[in-house]
Amino acid sequence: MDLTTVSDTLNIQQVYARYSDAIMRNDVETFRSCWSDDAYWLLLGIEYRGKEEIAEAYSNSVASTDYILHLALAPLISIDGDKAKVRSQVQEIIHFSSGGAMLILGNYNDELQKIDGQWLFAARRISVRYSGPFAMDDNAFIPFLPEADKPFG
Repeated sequence: MDLTTVSDTLNIQQVYARYSDAIMRNDVETFRSCWSDDAYWLLLGIEYRGKEEIAEAYSNSVASTDYILHLALAPLISIDGDKAKVRSQVQEIIHFSSGGAMLILGNYNDELQKIDGQWLFAARRISVRYSGPFAMDDNAFIPFLPEADKPFG
């Protein structure tokens, strides 16, 4: 593995970390910044096209939540020039504003593009293996400390 591949691999991993962090903090702008302008997102059988439509769909989908823990785990990365294919496992714990929680387990099959030196999602397709109730004591829910609620860096 040469230094360019190592650098690209680390930068791709940072896109996943930034994406998960944005979801956890409900930061639509950072979420939007992870996508290419003409990106494609297949989410739970619904197709979204373009960064703006994707960001709007995300914003609408989290409107009734007060917390989402999104973990992108064990990414397998294959880089070919300015394009990459990535498969990662995903776990989401979603806490609803009205109470109650659900768990989503699955994997993402992604395509990323390096545009102006930055890796971005060009296409994301989630395959859900489990989507259902998650036991979470609403009385134990603790808000973020102020420094955890801000973008990192």
